[in-house]
Amino acid sequence: MQHTVDFKECLKDSPKFRASLEDAENDIEALEGRLERLVKQCNVMIDAGKAFSTASSGFVLGVRDLANYFGKDPLVSDDAKVAASLNRFAHSMSEMLKYLNILMDQAQRSVSKNLNSFIRVDIRKVKDTKKLFEKISDDMDSSLVRNSQAQRSKVQECEDANNALTAMRSCFAHTSLDYVFHINVLNSKKRFDILDTMLSFMHAQNTFFHQGHDLFQDLESTYMKDIAGQVSVFNTLLALCNNFFIFIENTLLRRTLTTS
Repeated sequence: MQHTVDFKECLKDSPKFRASLEDAENDIEALEGRLERLVKQCNVMIDAGKAFSTASSGFVLGVRDLANYFGKDPLVSDDAKVAASLNRFAHSMSEMLKYLNILMDQAQRSVSKNLNSFIRVDIRKVKDTKKLFEKISDDMDSSLVRNSQAQRSKVQECEDANNALTAMRSCFAHTSLDYVFHINVLNSKKRFDILDTMLSFMHAQNTFFHQGHDLFQDLESTYMKDIAGQVSVFNTLLALCNNFFIFIENTLLRRTLTTS
């Protein structure tokens, strides 16, 4: 939302200035709350990604261990093929996990870190300036009260009160302008910083999915077709073996019944 505060109204300290200032402050509070929630959600996503990566790494180790089981006797050609296929699968999964870890690192650096910096530096700067503005505003009110209460019969007292009020007005004007400046800069900066952060993460996502697509496109043209062929052969052999074992079992059963 657009909450630019007018510098001219700021110098007047008009009701319009105070109203626009309140709107701007409420808008900054709302922005800060949403950014903090987004950072927390990003951190949850990163933690979940790391947990998935850790669990998947354990799965890859299990696949390699299974490949070692089939690779114990390299003279058995079918077992050697299974072992090679499992190792290729484990290697491909390891590559995908590397891409995932890079993506989570990008999320940490481009989203969580950048937005946290915006909250802790840019928004904090505005809030610190607000505290000073509120203090000077209170001092300004006190100076106005003292000036109004100065006894006109006491020339020196009136002169001192007037001088103090003049100095306080100058200080208030300077502080007000500085506060409005920081608010307006923040309102302009938030658009660039937030969109630039999201664009950076979108580039990281784009790279992640391109890497995965390229990896599996290569696998599909070679590895996955070979695996499909092996599965088809093993399925045919399994059916033949089952039929053979059923035949043997039935033959032995008939012989046993004939003998008895």
